[in-house]
Amino acid sequence: MKEYVGKDTEEERYEKGMILPSFVDGHAHGNLGGSRMLLMCSLNGSTTLEENRERLKAFVEAHPEMDVIQGIGWNDATFGPNGPTAAMIDDLTDKPVMLIDFGHHSYWLNSAAMKRKNITKDTPDVADGVIVRDADGNPTGCFREGSKIYFEDLVYHFSVEQYKKAVLAYQDVFLAGGVTMLFDPMVNMDYGWENLMEACRQLDAEGKLKIHLHGGYQVFVDKNPVRDVEHAAELREKYKGKNFAVDHIKILLDGVLESRTGYMNEPYSDSDDGYRGMLRFDLDTLAATVKKANELGFTTHIHTIGDGAIRVALDAFEKAGTVPDNRPALTHLQIVDPADIDRMAKLGVVVVANPFWFLKDPTYHQKLSIPYLGEERAENQYPMKAFFDKGLVVTQGTDYPVTLDISPLNGMQTAVLRYLPGRPETLLNPKERVNLSQMIKVATWNGAYELKCEDRLGSITVGKEADMVVLDSDITACDSEKIAAANVLGTMIGGEWVYTAK
Repeated sequence: MKEYVGKDTEEERYEKGMILPSFVDGHAHGNLGGSRMLLMCSLNGSTTLEENRERLKAFVEAHPEMDVIQGIGWNDATFGPNGPTAAMIDDLTDKPVMLIDFGHHSYWLNSAAMKRKNITKDTPDVADGVIVRDADGNPTGCFREGSKIYFEDLVYHFSVEQYKKAVLAYQDVFLAGGVTMLFDPMVNMDYGWENLMEACRQLDAEGKLKIHLHGGYQVFVDKNPVRDVEHAAELREKYKGKNFAVDHIKILLDGVLESRTGYMNEPYSDSDDGYRGMLRFDLDTLAATVKKANELGFTTHIHTIGDGAIRVALDAFEKAGTVPDNRPALTHLQIVDPADIDRMAKLGVVVVANPFWFLKDPTYHQKLSIPYLGEERAENQYPMKAFFDKGLVVTQGTDYPVTLDISPLNGMQTAVLRYLPGRPETLLNPKERVNLSQMIKVATWNGAYELKCEDRLGSITVGKEADMVVLDSDITACDSEKIAAANVLGTMIGGEWVYTAK
């Protein structure tokens, strides 16, 4: 390095630790996390109805200026298959209340919210969602998946200025974790909602958006998704900037396990009628949407929890036709048929895994996984090594704020261990363990590859941009249970420090 040192060179010397390429989060709802921090009642970690009520009551009292109370983080495991009801919270406020579950697939409304949106016994069901009803057919206040259409203007709808504050708030969180690039799969909450994109455009133009932010425009089966892809192409040009780009199409193909809406090849274990979950797109519509995305130069990013959804997604990729170097992505992949991994490799699918979840959550596993999946499927959740063995490019995403600890080191550690440190009883599917060297590449170069930036980011290489992270310890030399204990001393983007530890 000495030949590059001149009179204006600043030297930073570290006696220990390590320098790595900065990290990439391949699937993080940054705006949702930022909004949650500043504008919503946090219910994450609540395990009882009373705890949910106490937090909501305190938030209502602290925010008299809000016309609609929004919150996030309640857990289906607290309430059972039918979820919570409006009656449980109606006494806390006469304002509309809309609370999102921790997985962002179910919604809890009070009676005031249902009244404002005129949701009644006569409100029709939707093809890609569930309105939970009582014995008389009245909505109880719990809504799943696509039923959000009836109240979507109550879900994450904030002003441009509010969103700008939220983006800066979550940017600080990610930069402190060494993350300098992320993919946000939902930069629109519904068709026609552009406040978040405008907020990102303004921050980019003002030089305040430091992180490399790639956005996914979400399309919906009931709103002409092919047309929506064409609309997304217009928005891509309207909002593109130095650090912000809307360059993906996001599709929710199924739901999630906890609400029994993840789409499976075989029925849920607690089902006596062959119920396999919810498929939100039929194959023909999905293939047509993917084909249009390919034609217009978008990368398709599809939410697939169940093995049934994965299979349909692969069928759609085949039917739509492949495009050279398109890099279609599947994310989550909780239940996977091993026979489909070869198909994924053949189609060049990028696996956007969530290693933060690769363990037996003490509550979730016993109350949901085993009853819904049975012992065998529950034990074989979240493969990882199988993808590497077939040569697929694997990246990692937090799904923030589903995962609140966004540290990529946490994801690396969990993928290596597959249990909580010091809690061997939480070990899940140990045959799918991977090594730390693989996970470092997952969080750096592979993430850049997912977002088509590996030519300039993802490694410390001559000619690339100087995006780097400095750790206070060498994670390759420590016990595997201590990987996540390393601290970020500094995060650099383009040769400039954007975070330094105090």
